[in-house]
Amino acid sequence: MPPENTENKSTANPATSPWGSAETIRETTGRCNTCLAEVPARVVIRDGEARLEKNCPRHDITWELLSRDADYWQDLDRFYFQVLKDPLPQRDFLVRMTETCNLDCPICLAKANTEDTPDMDLSGLENLLSSRRRIKVDLMAAEPTIRKDLDQWIRKVKSAGHICALHTNGIKLSNLEYARSIKESGVDEVFLQFDGFDDDAIEVLRGKRLLDVKLKALANLREVGLATSLIVVIAGNLNEDQVGKTFRFALQPENDHIREVFWLGLRVLGSTRDAVLKSGSPLAQMSLMPDQTLELLCQQEPDIHRDDIRVFNKLYFSLLSTFKVKKCLYVQHYLVTRDGKGGFIPFSRLANLKRLEKAAERYAATHKKHPYLARARFLASLTRHSVNPKMVPLLLDFLQLQLLLRVGMNLDEVSRRTILLGFITACDPYNFDEQVAVNCGKGELSVDGGFVDSGAVANVRREARFDDSDLRPGHRHEKARHPSTPHPL
Repeated sequence: MPPENTENKSTANPATSPWGSAETIRETTGRCNTCLAEVPARVVIRDGEARLEKNCPRHDITWELLSRDADYWQDLDRFYFQVLKDPLPQRDFLVRMTETCNLDCPICLAKANTEDTPDMDLSGLENLLSSRRRIKVDLMAAEPTIRKDLDQWIRKVKSAGHICALHTNGIKLSNLEYARSIKESGVDEVFLQFDGFDDDAIEVLRGKRLLDVKLKALANLREVGLATSLIVVIAGNLNEDQVGKTFRFALQPENDHIREVFWLGLRVLGSTRDAVLKSGSPLAQMSLMPDQTLELLCQQEPDIHRDDIRVFNKLYFSLLSTFKVKKCLYVQHYLVTRDGKGGFIPFSRLANLKRLEKAAERYAATHKKHPYLARARFLASLTRHSVNPKMVPLLLDFLQLQLLLRVGMNLDEVSRRTILLGFITACDPYNFDEQVAVNCGKGELSVDGGFVDSGAVANVRREARFDDSDLRPGHRHEKARHPSTPHPL
């Protein structure tokens, strides 16, 4: 059974969370949940859990659960800041082409169809594309497929030599001819919102019953041969059982175009935060951090273990450091290989994790003083201990993943035998940690916010702009239906 999501950890009574009585892992800066002001924050161990605690002079102490396993989180937090403390160049950018959508999702991170923000002009890409080599450009926000010139954007990104990813709710991709046109435009990969197989839960999250549409979109992506990443929003006490179900679905042999499954815990951003602040919605109590979705997968899939994921992420963080790739501490990963029968082989069976953990720790201890030597030793150890001798053919797949980290993670070039698993979040005022946000794995370009090197920072800045407006989600659609009637606030 999935763990019960109890009280909203982010609004705990300050009397139960006294500042200074817990073991401090790290001091940082956070954001007040209410006023969004920068406030002192600490990552602490309290009651066997890892938490981010923040102290606002106006709104007291609030906290966010990071992990129920304090040892797990403390080890990864320490290791991450040993190897990835310094800011790195950004190589992945979200481009918010439009703030309009063909849905009015109650949980929309972008609070789509609210403000009268104009669409981005294609010329806005020029500086981003011309000033950088081999980056990933994520076309998104709110729904890029409603842009009639989407094919021009894709071609412009590709002609400049970059990787092009499309983020979409999949409604238009349920039309095979449209899916084919997107493929022909040159897009490399598609990130598809796919929140599981429970249409009742989908209706809560998206405002409509969309399962048939999503399945049709997935079938069309398979038909045209587009590498796909499933983005599965998980909300506490709503669709937690969908973690294992979406994983098993992706493993089916006919779904080998699915190269990633990312479980995104519901966050208090955009339309969700608007509902929490203005109508007391219970959505805040349903928010989850990546560690909680990781815990759900381990419970629903007995062959996947938290400790193996811990070691894998040390290897992953070391590789990111070696190749100087930005990535957030909150984004954690694991790797499995398809067995061709609808099952999988976990990374723990492919590699000697004990030896690889020692290699990662040796790299962390020496990479500052002897960077070239530390890198050479780590990569040699990774190659030597990464694949069981009985599974040598998989070595090439693993080496290819290392190469893609170095030159740009293009899912179209990931082996069909491999599935990358991700436990991810969107940074909101509740979980914002300035030291983590420095190495956010996504930059952002938008009309309302301009260019921001950290998507986490862009999120909280956008929330501040939303707080200055009384417009409700769906305002633009309501305004279009009743142009002469003022929108009720």
